[in-house]
Amino acid sequence: MQDKNVIVYASRQLKVHERNYPTHDLELAASLQHMFTQKNLNLRQRRWIELLKDYDVTIQYYP
Repeated sequence: MQDKNVIVYASRQLKVHERNYPTHDLELAASLQHMFTQKNLNLRQRRWIELLKDYDVTIQYYP
């Protein structure tokens, strides 16, 4: 977003290896805010959280 306006949406097909991911992992991008409050994460989710902690970001969800 820029100046409170959406400037881009991204969408793509799943890669071959991503088709085997659990639904929770596939929805990771849409549920990042929720992920930071979870106590039990799998290894893939923990890696994403560790990567994101290196950045100064604010995640806001808009339904």
